[in-house]
Amino acid sequence: MYVLVDDGRVSIHDGENLKDFHVEATTDISDSELDELLRVRDYGYVSGGSAFVSVARVRESATDVEGVAAMVDYAQSKGWVDEDGEALQAHVVRRQ
Repeated sequence: MYVLVDDGRVSIHDGENLKDFHVEATTDISDSELDELLRVRDYGYVSGGSAFVSVARVRESATDVEGVAAMVDYAQSKGWVDEDGEALQAHVVRRQ
């Protein structure tokens, strides 16, 4: 599963793949622009070079409810959640 940020749009793709979680954005989008787009579209935010994606958005985009619960539990066990436990940390992949 990944979050695609492209041309001002934000969407989740590959919802069945719960093993690979990241945010994809083009190289011309700065971290501050990425942060603004994620916030405005209610997908999350950027902090410290990582994206944080709303757990609610992840849940609504996946078909495997139990798999998402396991993914969230795993992320929590690794400390890959925000302070409120409402967003999962994801690395940002830059592409052309």
